[in-house]
Amino acid sequence: MLAFIDESGHPHPNDPTKRPVVVAVCFSEKDSRRISGRIHALKRDLLNSERIELKGVNLLNRRTHRVKRDYVGFLEEFFSNLLNLPITVFAVVMEAPFLSAENQDGYLPDRFRYLIQRIELLAEANNEMATIMFDGHPNLYGGLGWKFNSFLYRHEEGRAYTSITDAPAFVDSETSAGIQIADMVASVIRQYETEELFRNPPPPGDLYLLSIRRWYRIIEQMTRNDLVSHEGYDRPGFFRMAVGER
Repeated sequence: MLAFIDESGHPHPNDPTKRPVVVAVCFSEKDSRRISGRIHALKRDLLNSERIELKGVNLLNRRTHRVKRDYVGFLEEFFSNLLNLPITVFAVVMEAPFLSAENQDGYLPDRFRYLIQRIELLAEANNEMATIMFDGHPNLYGGLGWKFNSFLYRHEEGRAYTSITDAPAFVDSETSAGIQIADMVASVIRQYETEELFRNPPPPGDLYLLSIRRWYRIIEQMTRNDLVSHEGYDRPGFFRMAVGER
C-alpha cells in the first residue's frame, strides 16, 4: 500500500492559516497505475495538458472559481472520479493558536503520528505493507526522515507497528499523482474547516463555498471510521487535534 501525505497550511505562529490540515491518501500498489492514469486522462481531456500540477492554492480559490470555468468543470470531474477510485483518505485537523515553532527535538510531530496510526490499521486490515510517501525532501521540519525512523525504532508505539515499511519515501509533487490528490483533498478540508461549514451552511448565493461543501462531502465518503487500535481506542478517519497541540 502507498500512503501519500501532504499538508494545507502549517501549524506555525506566523502562518495565517487558522486550521491547517494534513492528509494521507492511501491506495494499494496494484491500483496505482489505474489511479494515476485516470488523473492524467482528466488533465489531458479537460485541461489540455497532462503536465499541469494540481495544487489547491492555484485551483481551489474564489478567483479560479469565478473566472476559469473550464477549471471548475475539471474540479467537478476530479472529485466525482475520486469517489469511484479505490482510495482511502485520513485527515488530521489542527487549530490555532500555535504557541511555538515546529519542534526541533527529534520527535515525529503528532499530526504525522496520528496519520500513521490510521495507516497502520488500514494496512493491517488489508494484509498489506504500507510505504509512507511525503511531499518534499527528508530535511523538512528539522529532518522528517530521521524523525520517522526514530519513531519506528525508538518509540514504543512505533516499534509495535508491523505493517509500515522501514523507511519513508520523499517524492516530487510535480510528477506524483498521489501527492497531487492529497494536496487537493487537504485544501478542501482546510477551507471547509476554516469556514466552519460543519456548523453553518454557506451564505445564500455563495457558489464557491457551496462547491467546497459538496467536494468535502465526497471526500468524507472516502475515509474509514471503523478502525480500532489493539488497545481499544477508536481511530476516526478525520481527527481534530486539541487547540495549540504541536
